[in-house]
Amino acid sequence: MLQLARRFSVRARIILVVACALLAANTAPRALAVPEKGTEILWDTYGIPHIFAPDHPSLFHAYGYAQMEGHAELLVRLYAQARGRGAEFYGDAYLASDRWVRTTGIPQKAKQWESQQSPEFGALIRAFAGGLNAWAAKNPDQLSAAARRVLPLTAEDVYAHGLRIIHYDWLTSEQNVYRKARQEVIETHGSNGWAIAPSKSATGNAMLMSNSHLPWSDNDTYFEVQLTAPGVTSYGAVWVGFPVLRQCFTEFVAWTQTTNGPTGADVYRLTLAGDGYVIDGQTRAFDVDQQVIKVRQPDGTLRDVPHTVRRTVHGPVFSDRRGVNVALRVSPADRPRMFEQFWRMGLAKTFDEWRTAMRMQQLPIFHTMYADRDGHIMYVYNAAPPVRAHGDYAFWSGVIPGDRSALIPGDQIVPFDQLPQAIDPPSGWVQNSNDSPWTSTYPVMIDPSKYLAYIAPPPSHTQRSQRGIRLLSEPGKITLAQLKEMKLSTRSEIADHFVDDLVAAARQHGGAKAKQAADILATWDRHGNNTSDGTFLFLRFIQGAGNGFTSIGGYAVPPDPRQPLTTPKGFADPAKAAALLEREARRLEDEYDTMHVIWGDVIRLRKGLLDLPGNGLPGTLGAIRTINPGPFVNGKAEIVGGDTFYAVLEFQKNAPPIGEALLGYGNWSRAGSKHVDDQLALASQKKMRPIMRSRAVIEKSLESRTVFP
Repeated sequence: MLQLARRFSVRARIILVVACALLAANTAPRALAVPEKGTEILWDTYGIPHIFAPDHPSLFHAYGYAQMEGHAELLVRLYAQARGRGAEFYGDAYLASDRWVRTTGIPQKAKQWESQQSPEFGALIRAFAGGLNAWAAKNPDQLSAAARRVLPLTAEDVYAHGLRIIHYDWLTSEQNVYRKARQEVIETHGSNGWAIAPSKSATGNAMLMSNSHLPWSDNDTYFEVQLTAPGVTSYGAVWVGFPVLRQCFTEFVAWTQTTNGPTGADVYRLTLAGDGYVIDGQTRAFDVDQQVIKVRQPDGTLRDVPHTVRRTVHGPVFSDRRGVNVALRVSPADRPRMFEQFWRMGLAKTFDEWRTAMRMQQLPIFHTMYADRDGHIMYVYNAAPPVRAHGDYAFWSGVIPGDRSALIPGDQIVPFDQLPQAIDPPSGWVQNSNDSPWTSTYPVMIDPSKYLAYIAPPPSHTQRSQRGIRLLSEPGKITLAQLKEMKLSTRSEIADHFVDDLVAAARQHGGAKAKQAADILATWDRHGNNTSDGTFLFLRFIQGAGNGFTSIGGYAVPPDPRQPLTTPKGFADPAKAAALLEREARRLEDEYDTMHVIWGDVIRLRKGLLDLPGNGLPGTLGAIRTINPGPFVNGKAEIVGGDTFYAVLEFQKNAPPIGEALLGYGNWSRAGSKHVDDQLALASQKKMRPIMRSRAVIEKSLESRTVFP
């Protein structure tokens, strides 16, 4: 009885807190109303919500509710971090994150963003937040005590989360600010995306392949959903906590994105003088803000941690004991309508309408590949780079002298139509796998000379883009089934460039172990399948050779962006290549008692209670099916990232598009849910599942239904 009373008390308190906060936060009645009759969520057997609503506010409310159903604990924790108050609710482990968020000013910027929305779209974000809180009020017992303390969630939290993920993680991050200042290798993300025109399609319909590569961790967790309302026919996926879709397919248009690393997050090296810094020959004092971060202790008390934020005319200052003193300026953070741009992209029904939405340039990052029902395809190097007076990409992506105000850009950005792009190219396809924009078409590249020198890096390929170009360049037209097979391909492009030469080098110059290894590689299928024998041996060789094969003398033929299918090639010093193979073969035998190490035995797909054979390859080996293994423990490594949400899609002339998809780990993160790992077996088997769009089909695979009001 006492337990029941306590439970009722928790529920009552949360309902009261949420209700009072919503009343105080905004008086716009439609944004906060209960969804209209006819709003419902159909949950299929994979935990994917298919939301049907009679109007847009009801749709956003139900979408927020659905995200909480699958990810409440995660979502609330992410929003607490975006406030810069993660340590206050969750403890010392979130102190470093809070310092980054406070220093970059994300909470203040989110407040500005909330005030700068159009009345119509701002109401939709408030409806989304209302759905989050409605779920929390109905299900308080499914939230931890820490999460309940974070409530209620607000529209400002939504904007802060978007800023933290896009502008202060993907566009830049604290780690990369320091790495750039120290001239170290910058962390990069990966993905694949293709658009195929009717001229290359077997049916004469445009197709799209979408393939995000993300860490399988909190910030980057994806959520798959269908959104249906008047004018809305969207299906796709996005990060948990986002109110709009990033990878999106409608009845009319579809797009996918990969990381492109544009400039816009500028790092300035400061010249210090006394207690200030030098700008234009004058010493200026730092703008200093003394803050206090509260940190929850194990006994529930709060400890105050002083936090000093220093700013220059460039932006916030970052310093360390190794001599780094830099300021960060993220110009695109002043463009507050990022979510609205995504929303308008999804409302487009024609190519021109979609490009009009893209011209908003509120999203500061991502190569974007597009296809539509009318048969158009497009690639664009999407960005919002400031207009620069001079300099190239290398200058502006490096550490910029901070003692000249002339190097601080103004508010003007390079217009959308001056960004690298290709529309309906003669090849019949566009691709990008985090390579330069210029190599997104083939055999004719986009001409860099037609664009500003500071827009993008020089032409270059990733191993995955080379593989994609090879697959897309093969003669004949592509069916949807073939597109799926191409997406799931684990064949190594790098193996096709080097294995024959490596086998020959080992047989000519190698010892007994190198020759045995050569025999394995000669019969290897050059894939990263569950049963592949030779994959691990070749990976060890590539890792030992180093970037550019620097440890063994380099390539015989260096990379040429104009020749992605034939370069790089061979070994400048075959004897060194043979010696390295000998070393790695002995090492493998020492660790596993054999060189015949089966890929799926050592690369594992683990989630929840499942432990399954993995497949796919690290990006350095150039397979489209990409995985990121974690550290090896007891001879095995768990896949911790890579293929996340991936889909193949084909438009139809007078019907919704058809296709298949998979969200590698599962669509929920709620502890104890079967949807945490119910798609993992399909990933292990290199399978996908049909995308369900029509109500009749969804009803046949219905797990549950949520009806509003």
